[in-house]
Amino acid sequence: MNQEVQNIEMTITQAEAKIAKMQQWEKLLANPLFDELVTKDYLGDDAVRLMIGLKPKTDDNEITHSMLLAKSLFSRYVGQVIDEGTTAIGALEEHKDMLREIDSEG
Repeated sequence: MNQEVQNIEMTITQAEAKIAKMQQWEKLLANPLFDELVTKDYLGDDAVRLMIGLKPKTDDNEITHSMLLAKSLFSRYVGQVIDEGTTAIGALEEHKDMLREIDSEG
């Protein structure tokens, strides 16, 4: 098996893993309990509570900012996983087509 085929197969495997992870997150996000506890409570209501609780020039703000940053990073991570999975769907088909083309040539 030549290096090109190995690289394409590795890319296909990576794309499939990203798609699977995206699908797991989508399933979790669709779960009503997750939606209630994480999306609405942790990322929504609690973030609003923290913002309302910010006080001008107090030491407590550092902790509050860290908590808000954690929420933001978590949300960004989930979004990134879903974006990568969506991109991988297109890449997967392209690389499968490349493999079929190589197979038909040889």
